[in-house]
Amino acid sequence: MCVQQAALDQTLGRFLDDLQNLDVPVVVVVTADHGATDAAEREHDADPEASRLDSAAFVSKLNKAVMAATGLTYEPIVGDDPQQLYINVGPDEALRAKVREATMAWLKQQPQVRAAFTRAEVEAADVPPHTQAPSLSMVQRFHESYDADRSGDIAVAYAPRTSFGIPRGPGDVVAGHGSPWDHDRQVPILFWWSGAQRDTRNDPAETVDIAPTLAAFAGIQTPPVDGRCLDVTRGLCPVPKN
Repeated sequence: MCVQQAALDQTLGRFLDDLQNLDVPVVVVVTADHGATDAAEREHDADPEASRLDSAAFVSKLNKAVMAATGLTYEPIVGDDPQQLYINVGPDEALRAKVREATMAWLKQQPQVRAAFTRAEVEAADVPPHTQAPSLSMVQRFHESYDADRSGDIAVAYAPRTSFGIPRGPGDVVAGHGSPWDHDRQVPILFWWSGAQRDTRNDPAETVDIAPTLAAFAGIQTPPVDGRCLDVTRGLCPVPKN
């Protein structure tokens, strides 16, 4: 990862040098689509809750418990990511409900699990626009990442800075991203232009706010998106009309 970031830094440096050589006004925005966490073994010193979860063993143990509770002779729960579990029992809604109930009951008894929610609970969670990440409830955090076609039937939150999977050889994943915790949900948005004064703000911002802010820089009409102009420099944003 360190080598990758150094290479990216060099590439961006060459790109920005080329832009500056054009001698035209330039505004640069840098952000990310998610946060990340280091390997649990290195995180543990700073956060005692950091731990590694054997994802395959955990789901296998879950399936054994659900099979015992429902009488099924096959594993009804699938999912490579233990944070998004899928119920695989076909169209039988009564059986699906039985499996869901048994799964939720077992998950809530596990010490590694901080919360678990059904698809219906995640889908129904309302999130007001521009809500700051720290004030989101856990189910709201899952709702912010919910996709009706792709999300699991059960969403599970584990302890903060949990690393999923057991690396057993070269190339195996040792860390990752995608959890509901703040270290994954909060990333910086950096604005830079020639002559910009250094300033750090903790105001809430979202990626959808980038386009309206750049529109204000360019002096053009704000595009029809659900973001808002960020006042990164005094007087930049147009005064809203009543």
